[in-house]
Amino acid sequence: MKKLIALLLATVMVLALAACGSNANTPAADTNTPAAADTTAPATDTAAADTAADDAEADAYHVDIIYSNVFNPAEWNYKAAEKFAEMVTERTEGHITVTYHGLNELDCYADSVVHAVNGDKWIGLEEPSLFADYVGDCAVLVGPMLYNNDAEYNYVMDSDIVADVKARLAEQNIHILDTHYSFGYRSVVTNKDIYTPADLKGVKLRSTTASLFIKTIECLGATPVPMSFTECLSAISSGVVDGFEGSTSTLAGAGAPYELVKKVALTNHFIATRWLFMPEDLYQEIPTKWRDILDQCALECGEWEQQSCADDEQVQIEKMKTEDGVTWNEVDLDAFTAACDPVYDWIVEEYGADPELHQKLVDMISDFRAKNG
Repeated sequence: MKKLIALLLATVMVLALAACGSNANTPAADTNTPAAADTTAPATDTAAADTAADDAEADAYHVDIIYSNVFNPAEWNYKAAEKFAEMVTERTEGHITVTYHGLNELDCYADSVVHAVNGDKWIGLEEPSLFADYVGDCAVLVGPMLYNNDAEYNYVMDSDIVADVKARLAEQNIHILDTHYSFGYRSVVTNKDIYTPADLKGVKLRSTTASLFIKTIECLGATPVPMSFTECLSAISSGVVDGFEGSTSTLAGAGAPYELVKKVALTNHFIATRWLFMPEDLYQEIPTKWRDILDQCALECGEWEQQSCADDEQVQIEKMKTEDGVTWNEVDLDAFTAACDPVYDWIVEEYGADPELHQKLVDMISDFRAKNG
């Protein structure tokens, strides 16, 4: 028995010694050994680096842009264009310098749009149907006898339909900065009482060079004579034209057209509006810091023009009524609307516009009117 106990004790001691030997050969954890480096930068560091890179790009960027249109200092489009050029230059601290030329000094109308398509350092403010050569639906969006007020127009401009049109224009290198540069509604201005399309037979009206305007004046019943408005007053004085179609602010504007033509037939056939635009590739190259400012300035100046003109229009009308002998008369709007229906068929044929778009807009505007009184 003693021998058995001794054997058991000896076995336990051997096992214990073996365990101690094993532990001795196994290194203990070294708390001083550094952990493997984490090569993933914190999100805050990455964002800071990106911001610094963006700031450096913005600080190094500079561009000089020419801004051209046809308007004169008495017109709201001139005032808004001048305001925009000054605002962008100041707010971007001169990194985007915009130099404005009005009065038809440089290229205007369709030639201005070509500057954008060609990628020149250029900004223009032109009648939206001039973009129909590139995206036909543009002419439908500003077709005749469509809108009654600015709210309806702005509602359509904010729609997915117009967003799609803008995207297609961008593919043609035309970036639409803003659509709010409107200044009332265009009516027929002559020295003749006009109530129906028949009353315009044989009447020669100055027209813009835009094909949509030429076609619409024909459908209204008159004979269009395309020319720049800078030539219009002398053309009226010499009998080349009998009047023009235009807004209240145009009638009250530079050169005092109201002294030559005294009767306004309230056809309100077009919203008087312009779209502010530039080359898409130029827009995309501008650093985000300055591009955001450019966008904000475009919107602010457009809304400023639209509201300022609306506020001022009744003042202009009253002044011309009481001091200048100008008269306004209502017309047969149903007759003029029916007379202009063929314009939309022509737009489809001429520009390949969506044949269903006009009705979509009519339905959209009708729904807006129903919901907004």
